[in-house]
Parts: sequence; structure tokens; C-alpha cells
Amino acid sequence: MQIAMFKYFLAVAETGSIRQASLALHVSASAISRQIQNLEHSFQTTLFDRSSDGMLLTEEGRILALHMQRTMREMELARAKIDDIHGLTAGTVRYATIEGVVRAWLFPAIADFQRTYPLVEFKGRISGAEAVYQALENDEVDFGITMYDDLYPDIGIVEKFTTPFQAAMPLQHPLAQRKTLHLEELLPYELTMLDSTFHTRRALDKSLLRMGLNVRIGFELDHIELIKVHVLQTGNITILPDYAVIHEKQHQKMAIVDIEEDEIPFATTILCVRRGRRLTRAAEEIIKKLRLRPITLPL
Repeated sequence: MQIAMFKYFLAVAETGSIRQASLALHVSASAISRQIQNLEHSFQTTLFDRSSDGMLLTEEGRILALHMQRTMREMELARAKIDDIHGLTAGTVRYATIEGVVRAWLFPAIADFQRTYPLVEFKGRISGAEAVYQALENDEVDFGITMYDDLYPDIGIVEKFTTPFQAAMPLQHPLAQRKTLHLEELLPYELTMLDSTFHTRRALDKSLLRMGLNVRIGFELDHIELIKVHVLQTGNITILPDYAVIHEKQHQKMAIVDIEEDEIPFATTILCVRRGRRLTRAAEEIIKKLRLRPITLPL
């Protein structure tokens, strides 16, 4: 019963809504509401601020949520160890990742893994690079995939991958037949770009500033797949990491052109974990699989 109470509380904390938690857990809203009230009565404090916009944790609620997450994590580790005794690889693996690697690399790797280990479940979140680091530091996930940043000493790097940037455009674009491009050649054309929360955009902006160039960015968004849809609909150009356009290149859906390396230096994408986090056997195994399935070429 206590475990169920923990799940209810954490689901409301995550979704900000009893109704959304009810839908996610397939439990009646009244049952969840009752358990929240019982918790508040037990701790003699208000755990959520309630408003028309939803339910937000109070400071007391955040403290309780942190301890509950650790308790649930310990329960998962215990279950995984018991499964290991019986020769099973099972349990839940949690991850956080940047969007670009998902379609061509991460999802196929998970699908292959689950064919071998069907009892393993995956729960992931797709976000910007900084949010991946935060999820790791807060001990919310087993592993992360993100762009390298040396500002996070508690993060251990499992593998590094070189990451060139490429220009993507419709097949009929005037620059579509080029093998490589200089940034100044983009000046006559309008770009569709990721916003400045993405490493890719910051790398481009830094290069443009260094070279004294001012390109036209007519549309920006925080979603790679929709960026590509917009490019195909408008005839614009975008710049993305190479692994984010592998599918389009292989299936000839877009023209993919290299950019001179000395103009936008290669980035580094990393597979990483929080130092000191205890991993289940399932998490260790999928990390091993990912290391053997390079995005481009390991450094």
C-alpha cells in the first residue's frame, strides 16, 4: 500500500494534475486525491499548492518527493537483484536524451535490446542538453545522451562520438548538389533553425559572429523533426548534427551537404552517467550495447 501511495504522490508531482496522474496510472482520481490527503494529514503540512493551473509541490512537498524517489529507486534495485538471482534481466531503465540521436540510433538500439530482454522496460525523456545533465545530477535517470559540456564534474563519460554539422534542404534546392558549403553561401537563403537552447544553434551563432556573417533565420523551433518538416514545406535550409539527418540522407528525402569543418567545428556527443549511481544489470547491458553501436565514429 505504501508503494502505491508513493507512486500516486510522485505521479501528481510529475504531471501537476490528479486527473493526469489518474490517466497515467489507471487509478481513479478520487483514490489518488484521498492518498494525497492522507499524506498531508500524516506529515501535518501542505504538500501541494493547488490552483486553476494545476498542483505544484510546496517546499515540504519537494523534500518528500526527493526521499520518495530515492526509496522507489532502492526498490527497483532490490527487484533487479532478485531477478538476477533467478537468471533474469528485467526492470525499468530510465534515460534522458537530446532529440537528434533518437530516431536513427537510440530507438533502434532499444528495440534490438528488448528482443533479447523482453522483460526490460524503458522510460525516457527527450529534452535539451542542459536538461539531460540536470536529470543525471538529480539521479532521475540511469544514463544520458547529450552534447559535451565540461561544467558538470559529477557526470562520468562512458563514450564520446564526433559530431559534424550538416546542412539539410529539399532535393530541388539550388545548393542541393554541392558536396560542401561555406557559411557565406547561405546568405542569399532563408534558414529554419533550432532555437538558442540547443547546442547546434549556439555553435552556429558563435561561428557566424566570428566570421562577421548575418544569415536570415526566418523560423526557429525547439523540435528537430518539425524543423525538417518545415524545411521541406518552405524550401528553406537548416543545419543539424549529422545523426539527426541520417534517415533523410539514406532514403533520399532531403539533400544533405557537409559544412566546412573549420567554419563550424565538430561537436562531441556523449553517452554518460552520474558518477556513483548504482546501475541495474539491465541498465549496464543497454549501455554496453550503445557503446558498440556508434553514432558516427567513437573518438
